[in-house]
Amino acid sequence: MKRVLVIGGSVGGLMAACLFRRAGWEVSVFERALGDLAGRGAGLGLSAELLEVLERAGARFEASAGVMQSSMVWLDRDGKVVFEHRRSMMASAWARVYQPLRDSLPSGLYRQGATLERVEQEAGSVTAVFADGSREQADLLVAADGVLSTVRAQYLPRVQPQFANYVAWRGIVEERDMPRATLDAIAERIIFCFPQGSMLLCMCVPGPGEDMRPGHRRVYFIWYRPLARQSLTELFTDAGGRNHGLSIPPPLIRPELVRELKVHAREVLPDVIAAVVEGTAQPLLQAISDMESPRLCFGRVALLGDAAFVARPHVAAGASKAALDARCLVDSMVAEASDSAAALARYENSQQDFGSRLVRYSRYLGADLEGRPTERDPARIIRDYLAPNLLHDVDPAWVPSA
Repeated sequence: MKRVLVIGGSVGGLMAACLFRRAGWEVSVFERALGDLAGRGAGLGLSAELLEVLERAGARFEASAGVMQSSMVWLDRDGKVVFEHRRSMMASAWARVYQPLRDSLPSGLYRQGATLERVEQEAGSVTAVFADGSREQADLLVAADGVLSTVRAQYLPRVQPQFANYVAWRGIVEERDMPRATLDAIAERIIFCFPQGSMLLCMCVPGPGEDMRPGHRRVYFIWYRPLARQSLTELFTDAGGRNHGLSIPPPLIRPELVRELKVHAREVLPDVIAAVVEGTAQPLLQAISDMESPRLCFGRVALLGDAAFVARPHVAAGASKAALDARCLVDSMVAEASDSAAALARYENSQQDFGSRLVRYSRYLGADLEGRPTERDPARIIRDYLAPNLLHDVDPAWVPSA
């Protein structure tokens, strides 16, 4: 029986592990974090492709585990509807995808607290060497260890996420704490607002414990705001003078920055949406970046999910992209069972092209936010937001060439 080592026990790694196991492979998953990961995720966009891969992996998604939204709406400063794009969508919680996958994999195959140190390869095998000195050998190693992948760093040390010249402020409040006018405005809608040079989205998401019941849910916003590269250090430096790079632990965000955010919200957003920003006790701050790898396979090693490509959050495709990577990799290994090199070449040819075009489209969606003078057409932006079926086939006809 062939064996696969999966580095990274989050959604992408679990999908790969479950699919390989169902294909008859011996599977071992290694996750560096300790504890229950179910509480670490936030909101998550669903796609038909993600649900199909979940079912194939033996981790059926419960239909009740999502919040339906019927349209995307542009509100102006006065709270009036300027444009509406009707489309049925479902938002859920990361844990509602992670937990069924985790439950589908026997606990004996999932090792936590396993920090990968390096990968070694011989002609017929690959070996994972861990920080505690342990070694694991297999026929294939899948790197599903995320944006800061140890495996990618070994094979592609110069490939790192690149800052896109804007940041995202995020926040979440309890539905029950919001004014009735706010709840009426966002009911079954994703709200878009377009203050000068920026863009905000607001929507209803699952509540504590992934509770989907009205009155028990939460209201979420993400506000994209341009930022010159030279201002990064100032924004991501805490009160003690320590710089945190492209993200900062929320409690360390300087209070004056949070106050400025809330004051600005009242000045430029409709009152019903400004209430969400003002009601957020502790906003989160993250620099937007993207990344694409020039290669996905190295001998008997394959990059998957965020270890390979990072699209900007506009496409809401992280979990779905990882699912399609996992499906393609397993299908390729099964189709070319006697020739692993041919199987990995098949996987790389397919997902390299797909990942590059997905990242390119996420850049297209975010181009208005990069601080460059552009003609902004909010209606066009809304229509473009996930309007194509990105995850089935990224069509070159509508993805810009550069």
